[in-house]
Amino acid sequence: MNIESKLKKIRTCRKRRVVLPFHPMPIGGIDVSDELFAGVMIFIKALFKRLKVQQFDIEVTHWGEIFLVEPSRGMFIQLSVHLRVNDVDVKQVKQDLKSDNYRVYQDECFAHESLCVSFRVKRSGTQWRRFPLDVTLVSFDNVMETIIKAMHLNVANLTPTVKHELSRDIHTIDVDDVVALIRYGAAKLGPDSQFASIISGDRDFLYVKGFTLDGTQLRFSSFNLRQYQYCLSPQSVKIIKMLIPDAGDTVVEFVS
Repeated sequence: MNIESKLKKIRTCRKRRVVLPFHPMPIGGIDVSDELFAGVMIFIKALFKRLKVQQFDIEVTHWGEIFLVEPSRGMFIQLSVHLRVNDVDVKQVKQDLKSDNYRVYQDECFAHESLCVSFRVKRSGTQWRRFPLDVTLVSFDNVMETIIKAMHLNVANLTPTVKHELSRDIHTIDVDDVVALIRYGAAKLGPDSQFASIISGDRDFLYVKGFTLDGTQLRFSSFNLRQYQYCLSPQSVKIIKMLIPDAGDTVVEFVS
């Protein structure tokens, strides 16, 4: 396993992550400011090296989502690094709402966010485990040891076989990914754009069975088998190329 190639893919995919607020599904990965990103990548490199020694495999998807494959049972573990509202503040609000129907808080109440590392075994019903991360540390040995120990413990407590553990190949670009691109394109290019016209006022777009990209022709069918076809403009093709570099030159099909 080449760690540098994994790190390079995370950096390369980072610019695509602007699309993810429009994605129908939550996508993990590294979501931090430019100021924090370099420090986080130092930690990620150190963690990947430690995981490699312990025989974990590491996969990075087209969105920069990180999956760790636990060696003894082959379970996929999602890894994320992000800023999170202070848990103490959240618990206080929940406690307050037990006695009141509503509360008014000052803006400063949720102003403080802490950097954390999160992981979750990729299967139904599992919860995220979160650990604080300080990227100014000279050594990450303690936090890495804590995280990896927790991963092994989580995996050990799960039954070995569960149906639909992974519903699809994590490296497959699917319908949800294309929907996210079209929604992002509509927001970026404006209400008069081609993508905006595709999604505006048409509930069939919410139930797309599959897309076919044939050169610059985009075809899809809805749940009621109604067919749609669009000749993509250069602006639309440019958006699609963010995720599919060969767009406009090949025939590609995307399914749910």
